[in-house]
Amino acid sequence: MDELVLAYKSSTPKVNPIWDISSNSINFNDISKEILDSGMEIYTASYDEVWAGIFEPSIYDKDTLWKNVHDSRKIARAIKAWEEKKALSPLFFVKHGSKDLALVADGKHRLTVARYMGCNNIPFMIQSSASSWLKKAIPSAIKI
Repeated sequence: MDELVLAYKSSTPKVNPIWDISSNSINFNDISKEILDSGMEIYTASYDEVWAGIFEPSIYDKDTLWKNVHDSRKIARAIKAWEEKKALSPLFFVKHGSKDLALVADGKHRLTVARYMGCNNIPFMIQSSASSWLKKAIPSAIKI
């Protein structure tokens, strides 16, 4: 993996982010079983709306791709998967504690790579029981 990181850092390939928006994709992420069992919904929105609705978006900006704020191996894995035309699961958002903004709970590296690649639409998951904040954070979000 370290060799791939070095190769990608010296010449990052342009890839098209591919998302698995099937209900089955919900099971392929780093979300606890307890949260998954409570019910999940998948939404999509334009990247601009997602960008405006997340807390501290500058962390995921395209110029942070190879910075120390990210795990370079996870960045490389996302690029490699999309280079091989593999679909990855949507991001997982939760509500920020005191603001009507989304926190990226799972998918930080996928989001950063998608931003770097100029992805137009971003799919994401939220807990079904905790979706009331979504329309304030990302008004154009459409349930899939």
